Formats: sequence, structure tokens, C-alpha cells
Amino acid sequence: MPKMRTSFQGLVRLLAKSLYPEPDVFIRELLQNAHDSIQLRRIHDPEPPGEIRIEVDESNRTLSFSDNGTGMDRRDIEEFLSVIGSTGTGSHTRELAARDVAVATIGQFGIGLLSAFVVAERIEVQTRKPMATQAWRWVNHGGEDYELDALPANSQPPGTRVTVTLAANQTAFLDGRLIHRIVRRYADFLPFPILLNGFGPINAVNAPWHEPDWRDPGERERSLSAFLSQRYADPPLLTIPIDLAQPRTLGGLFIPARYTPGGPAGGAVDLFQARMCIRANDTELLPEWARFVRGVLDCPDLQPTAARDNVMRDAAYHALREALGASIVAALLDLATRDRPRFLQLCDWHHDAIKGMAARHAEFGAAVLDHLPFETNQGLLTLPDYLSRQPATTEGKRSLYFFTHEADANQFYALCQARQLLAINAGRPFDETLLRRYASQSSDTVTLKPLDRLDDPTLYQGLDTAEQIAYVRLERALERALSEREIPVRARASRFQPTSLSVALLAGQRVAAFDEMERALEKSFLLEGLAELAGEVRERLRSQPLTLLLNVDHPLVQRLGELPDPDNPRYRPLLVGLYHGALLNAQHRLTPAAARRFHADLQALLLDHLDLWLGQEPPSPATGRR
Repeated sequence: MPKMRTSFQGLVRLLAKSLYPEPDVFIRELLQNAHDSIQLRRIHDPEPPGEIRIEVDESNRTLSFSDNGTGMDRRDIEEFLSVIGSTGTGSHTRELAARDVAVATIGQFGIGLLSAFVVAERIEVQTRKPMATQAWRWVNHGGEDYELDALPANSQPPGTRVTVTLAANQTAFLDGRLIHRIVRRYADFLPFPILLNGFGPINAVNAPWHEPDWRDPGERERSLSAFLSQRYADPPLLTIPIDLAQPRTLGGLFIPARYTPGGPAGGAVDLFQARMCIRANDTELLPEWARFVRGVLDCPDLQPTAARDNVMRDAAYHALREALGASIVAALLDLATRDRPRFLQLCDWHHDAIKGMAARHAEFGAAVLDHLPFETNQGLLTLPDYLSRQPATTEGKRSLYFFTHEADANQFYALCQARQLLAINAGRPFDETLLRRYASQSSDTVTLKPLDRLDDPTLYQGLDTAEQIAYVRLERALERALSEREIPVRARASRFQPTSLSVALLAGQRVAAFDEMERALEKSFLLEGLAELAGEVRERLRSQPLTLLLNVDHPLVQRLGELPDPDNPRYRPLLVGLYHGALLNAQHRLTPAAARRFHADLQALLLDHLDLWLGQEPPSPATGRR
């Protein structure tokens, strides 16, 4: 029966590329091997100090990685280096652990060396154990055949030198600047200096959590902040030291001092395992709500995958994720009480992320909602602070007044200030959702009062029957004067404070509908269904007219109410001007058509005023003649 045939060379390269899809990973793997070799030697010989050297030879297209570690003999080479899938340093570590000897190795020599075949056409290893009388050279071109030669002891110092001859299309890795960036990305915290062409070290060697003063809170925050500022483009507004016992984790998280919309889908961390980075910009480890957080973590308890580009989702992983979430929440609450101005700045920069995640994730929301700031007519307040300043009703409840379009602040702040009430400007994203959740959870003590959707008798007093009859003509005249507008308007006479405010505009539903339309226009993938969406919004607008409340305590409204015939065309610019003034005071956007009408009406009113001041008869609105 015919047998399957295997191309060993093809298999090696296939395995290498499957395990290591990123070609620069070979530098990480060879540095790991060098680190492990030094660690194994230091068990018996702490001197000399460990050192790793990288040499570039552009003329021969070679990169060399040298260490002064434990080296290999012929048995090691044949058992680990020449057997695909064998795990040299991993096996040595397990053997030592069986004898209660702990050693911090992080790589798997046989598998790690395989990564070089992603970019190499030839690999040469020269190695010698300390005190050995012979050195060895091993050469492989990616096939099943290899060369193994004995060399004089003086041809190779103790340790190992791996020389990678790059393929012709991989010469970019001869660039010293690229090598420097890769070393900083993967091996910045290896505890031994890494020299490039004799210069260095090019790695930091130690992070702040490796230094003796890490236990001092003040020095820890200073050094961690400086380290994170140097490592990342964004300076930290809040640093969060991480020092967990279970699972053992060291590092630092931070919330940047500026917010970049459209950033990563989740909080990003550079994830290290025993000082070697195995996953840069990981967006899965931090809780989903922590998308405003970045940082560096080193957790030796995590189990890396075979390619060491990710970690296993085991019990240690989930325990770490939960502990990190708790650490972030604790740091936020501590900042809220310890440094309120900085906490407010943080909430302002990261409003969408923090309040968005609080709205989406109930557990996070429950932890932070009492501490989040909301804009009011008395400054930024937390919800407990807000309610403590509101008078209680006869039922023992406190009213939570809010409006949902931030441009309404002019009129609603004035209305509430006149009644010595507080109003929350809930116009920023997620504010209304959080207010409604808070009120729902505290329904026995809190009553929601949406100012832009509610004719609240606390603010707007009704009229007696005689007053209602007196102002009916003005209400109908206003509605007829505005009937040609694209926006339906319902006029109602009322009484409210301050008396300097002639009208109030209740338009929350309409403005929300317009905002929904604008958000849809910004999303190109929704354009196909835009006509249908526009129809739906238009119907919503028709069903939710603007309500124009007339303040009968204002002199202008009183004078207009006394007119025997408010429908007279000469008064129409005044009635329309009243409406346009309400639009401007509420800072509502004007459509182009409404803006043109407002401009024309204003010009006519100014001309009338000038004519009256000059003692001339104003022109007829119909003919323009006096």
C-alpha cells in the first residue's frame, strides 16, 4: 500500500509559521532562550553577571544572539535541539523543580528556536558548557539533516551563540532601530542587559515594581507615573499600582489625561509573563467596562499558549480579571474622595466611557453611580449631594428635576433657580439612562421630574377660569401665526418664575428625534434605510409638537393678552418673534427656513420700532405702504 510522504523542510516551516504568525516573534523567542540559559547557570554559578548580546552583520544577512549562560553539550543538542517539539529549558526546569530547586525560566528552547525558520534560511548554534573541554556547533537549513561538529573549547566562551541567516526577503530585521523597538516591546523587563552591536543596554531591565522602593506608596506612585508617561504617548491622570497575591501579579494601570474617541474596543494592557511580553495591547483581559484603562501587567501564574502570543482562559485568568476590576473601582472611589478636582477632570475627559460603561454594566454602575458628577445650576454634584439640597415633598420624596437637551440650560436653570430648586442638565450621553436607573432603584425616596416633557405644577402654575378665557385668543393667534412653520407649536398660557422669562419651550421629544436623525446621518452603513428612518422621525415629530408656555406675569405677554384682535396681521411679527426668542433662549437649532423667517421678521420689527421712534406710521404688512 502506498505511504504518505512528508517534506520535512516544508513541515518545519509550516509549523513555524502556524505557531508564530508574527515574524518578529523569533527575536522574542531567542531572547527568552538566552535569558533561560543564564538563569540555569546562575543556580550553580552566580558570577559573572548575565548579559545578552545582539550583533548585526548586514553583509552576510545575519543576526547573532549570544548569552553567557549554561550552554549545551552533545546530549542536550541531540535531545532538545535536534528534536522538533522538544522543550529544552522547560525540561531542565521541571528536573530542577523535582529537586526543590526553583529557577525562573520562561521559554522552551527547542520550540522557541523553531520560530527562527519563519525568517531564516539557515541557523547556526555554537555552544559550550562552563568548564567543558569541548564546544559544539549545530547547523540546520530548515530540513531533516543537520550538521554537528565538535570545536575546541577556546572557540566559544561558556554560553550559546545563535546566528540566524535571514532569507533575502527578510532583511528588514537587520535594521537596528527595528530591533530596538522589538526588544522594548517584548523583552524590556528581562533582568539582564541586552546590548545591540556592543551598545546598551537597550532594555529597561527593571520596571518600577522590580525596584526596592516599590513598597513606599509615594515613591511607587511617582516612579510608576514617570514610567507610564515614558512608555505611552498619553500622560496618566490616574495611576493604579497592581500588586496582587493571588494570582501573583505586578504592574501598573492608568487612566490617560486625555480621551481619544474611537480608541480600542476594550481597555488595553501589555501582558507579560515572568518579565517577557507575550501579548501587547491585549483588549480582553480587563473587564469589558474598563475600556478607558491602559497599562502593563506581569502575571507569572498565567499559562501561555504554545506560541506564547496569548494565555489560557483558566481559573487564574478569570481570577485576575475580577481582581483587576476591583482594583480599578477602588482606585476611582479613592480618587473621588481624596482628590475631587482630579476625579471630576477624569470624569469629564472620559465621560462617554465611564458613564457609558456604568449604564451598560449594572455591576460597575452600582459601584460608581453615587460618586459620578452631574451638571446642575449649582455646579457639578453627585446624585446624593443633589438630593440633599432638594426639599422633601409631603410624601417624604425628593424631586429629581432634569432636562435631556443640554442647550435647554438657559431656560430651565432660570425656572428652577427662581423656585430655589436644582435642575440636572442630562444632555450628555448616558446621563438620562443613569438618572432613570437611580430613580428606579430609589423609587421610595426619589421622583423623576423631566422638565422638558412635563408641565410640572411646581414650576408652572395653572390659571383660573377667567384668566384661561382671557388668554385663549392669544394662544390661538400664536398657533395660527406659526401654523405655516414646519414645526407644529401648541401655545398655552401659564404662570411661572422668574417673571423676566416671557416664554418657556418644552421640546424634549422633538429635539431627541432630531438628534437621532443626525446620529443616523453620521453612520454611512445606515444610509440605505435613511428614507424609512426619516419617515419614522417625521411621524414622531408630528405627534410631539413643541409646547410654548406663555408667562402671564411677564409684561409683554400681558400686553399681548390685552389686544382685542391678536390675529391682526400687524401683530404677527411680534407673535412670531416671541416664538423665535424662545428658540434662541433655549438654544435650539433653527432650520434654514426658520432662520430666514426669523431674520425677515426681525428686520420688520426693527423698522417698525424705528418708524415709531421717528413718529411715523408703520407700513401695512400687506403692501409695505404707509
